[in-house]
Amino acid sequence: MSLIDHYLALRHAHIGFVTLSGSYFALRAFAHLAGARWPLTLPARAASWAVDTGLLTAGSLLWAALQIHPLEQTWLGVKLVLLVVYIGLGTMALQRARTTRARVAWTLASLACFGFMVSVALAHDPLGVFAALR
Repeated sequence: MSLIDHYLALRHAHIGFVTLSGSYFALRAFAHLAGARWPLTLPARAASWAVDTGLLTAGSLLWAALQIHPLEQTWLGVKLVLLVVYIGLGTMALQRARTTRARVAWTLASLACFGFMVSVALAHDPLGVFAALR
C-alpha cells in the first residue's frame, strides 16, 4: 500500500491539526492578553508543540504522497514562508512583546498571517484570498 492510498486520512488529519493549532494559539494569546499565566507554562507550550508536530507530520506526509515541491508549486512555497512568519509573530505575541498594546498588535498580526496562510492553501494560489483581484 502506497502513501497516496492514505491521502484522505492524511488530508483530514492535516486540516484537523491546522484548525487545532490556530484555535489553540488564539486561545493562548487571548488568555495571555487577559492576564492569565497558564498560556506560558510548560504544559501549555508542550501541548502546542505536540499539535504542531502532528501538523508538520501530516503536512510532510501529504507532501510526499502528492509528490509536490514548493519550488514547483509556488502556493506551497508561499505557505511555508508564511508558516515561518506566523511562528515569529506568535513568538512575539506570547513571549517577546512587553506591553499589552504590543501583544495585541502581534496577536492580530499572527492571526492575520494564519488566515492568509489558510487562504493560500485553500486557493492553491500564492495570492490566496487576493487571487480573485487578478
